[in-house]
Amino acid sequence: MCFDSSEQERFDASEFIVLIPLPTRSMLFMISAHDSIAMYLAIEPQSLCFYVMAASKRKSEFSTEAGSKYLILGAFPSGILLFGYDRTTTDI
Repeated sequence: MCFDSSEQERFDASEFIVLIPLPTRSMLFMISAHDSIAMYLAIEPQSLCFYVMAASKRKSEFSTEAGSKYLILGAFPSGILLFGYDRTTTDI
């Protein structure tokens, strides 16, 4: 009975081979960032990989919903952050 449920809940972990090193590299790039745009460019691939990891269970509607919610809720702060960077760096 326990093995049947684990077979039903099993998912393909081949994408994790790519999705684990990419956020790790972006964390290392974030350490060496000297300005705010480099910091933003280091955080963004990391967050996108975490959105994909949240939605990695293809057969679960909760997983798909979680991934889409994270994407939408992550896009707004990202846009606000970029707008703030733009407003603080322009010379008018």
